[in-house]
Amino acid sequence: MDKIKEKLIELAGNIGEGLGLNRTTCQIYALLYLNSKPLSPSQITKELGISKGNVSINLKKLEDWNAVEKVWKRGHTRPLYKANEDIEGIIINKLQTGLLKRINEIRKYLKEIKKNIEKVKNEKLIKNKIKEIEKLTDKLEFFSKNLKYLQSYSTIISSK
Repeated sequence: MDKIKEKLIELAGNIGEGLGLNRTTCQIYALLYLNSKPLSPSQITKELGISKGNVSINLKKLEDWNAVEKVWKRGHTRPLYKANEDIEGIIINKLQTGLLKRINEIRKYLKEIKKNIEKVKNEKLIKNKIKEIEKLTDKLEFFSKNLKYLQSYSTIISSK
């Protein structure tokens, strides 16, 4: 693998990890994105120096994100993989999914806390703080549900 490709794959891993994603998952995506032809899991293993099991698990995760797709080629008994090149769409989908998951967790915890609020000494203060958190959660949900519009707007701006 050439040095520039290696650096780009390393960068993708660092960026992904900084966003709370799995480093290896991002590196596999970057490898596929930077290749003009689909790769087999064995080729990915060889290029990145990681185990076949690790590659398999992370390819499944990338498939779930709609970041890669299987490609069947004559002469190959197993599928090859190629990257979905819509990076922006993948990121927006991942952000939206992650935010909605966290929002649901927050709401679940708040519901549980509200059940036991009478047992707290500073009940009024805590109730006010819970209302603030609920308002923030509503804003996050609104933001998350409207990420697609941000992507559309971005597409319009970049086409000018």
